Amino acid sequence: MGNTTNMLIEHLVNGFHFFVALFLLLLCILGVDFFNPFFTFLIGSNKDILVAIYILFLPFVYTLGVIIDHFVDDIIFTKREFKIRNEILQGKSSRQLIMLTNDQNQASQLDSIRTKIRITRTTSFNFAIISIFSLALLLTRFTNTTHFIIILFLIILVGPTLSYLSYWSWRQNTVSFCNRVVDGYKMYEEKSKEG
Repeated sequence: MGNTTNMLIEHLVNGFHFFVALFLLLLCILGVDFFNPFFTFLIGSNKDILVAIYILFLPFVYTLGVIIDHFVDDIIFTKREFKIRNEILQGKSSRQLIMLTNDQNQASQLDSIRTKIRITRTTSFNFAIISIFSLALLLTRFTNTTHFIIILFLIILVGPTLSYLSYWSWRQNTVSFCNRVVDGYKMYEEKSKEG
């Protein structure tokens, strides 16, 4: 189980979200003026330089994605996922099911759900910290902004909503994954009795 392309995409998505959060944090600490020379350079750059920067940026984002995925999995979600898995699976294993059935279609379906689980798990955390750092940036650097109240309202409304929806999606995907494994065992046992 495990598709290398899927893992690459997962880590790039999660790494990009985490990079946005880190960049917002740096803007809070250092201020927007600190980054003005870099912004000016980017705006004045030709297409080839921007592509080169983008290509050099990808390994950094990928590494951030690997780090944040493992952090969120090991530190924040392990107990929650363990509880859900124990309630539904009761000792059954997806790896063992795939080995018993040798069903590549089932392996692909479970892999797809695991991809969703990993992305939504980390995204729920990333959206939360993006919201917090966006709020901090607004309150520390942009209090005199024309549309301060509207931006404040949007951050308070959109950020936690996206974080909650990602968490909810993670939970639903985890339950779905476990139910698919249990159903797979039932189908395997029925086939074994018939054969």
